[in-house]
Amino acid sequence: MMRYFTFTLVPLADRYFHPSLANARQHQDLTLEQMKYINLFEDDTGVVLLGGRGSEAAAEEVLQASDDVVDWELIPGNDGFYVYIHFVGREPAVGLLKLLDEYRLVLELPLRFTSEGYLRVTVIGSDDNIQQALRNVPETIDAQATQMGEYNPDDERAIAGLTERQREVLEAAVEMGYYEV
Repeated sequence: MMRYFTFTLVPLADRYFHPSLANARQHQDLTLEQMKYINLFEDDTGVVLLGGRGSEAAAEEVLQASDDVVDWELIPGNDGFYVYIHFVGREPAVGLLKLLDEYRLVLELPLRFTSEGYLRVTVIGSDDNIQQALRNVPETIDAQATQMGEYNPDDERAIAGLTERQREVLEAAVEMGYYEV
């Protein structure tokens, strides 16, 4: 049975996921919101597509100053911007990404940054593989569980957590037009 497990990754002891993310997080004119894509290559470099808000000039400043950024491109958007980054892998980011391959887990995207700058992550896989991966999360990261259950790709997370009665009430309200106002 395929399961999903949603947790918040909290860096411990003033250690962040990656130096370039730490620099962006500390800049007062930037807010990171999501990771739309992330992939680690065999040479321990990777690519990420980050979504954020704030000053594009500040984002460029942070990227240019980072020794861990191989290449980058800023993509302006209507309500913010995206940044494609080719990065040099650093711990604990490399260790976390390698867990996905080692335990054959699927990472549900996008990953969301919380208001505290932590990462909200959902992985999909077998119960045993998820549990083994969680036991091997780097020591500098605390994985705090928020939700888990049987994975059904057609369920939206908000609806999946409802009881049968709550789901019936919600469906009836939608059918009666309650949410059309």
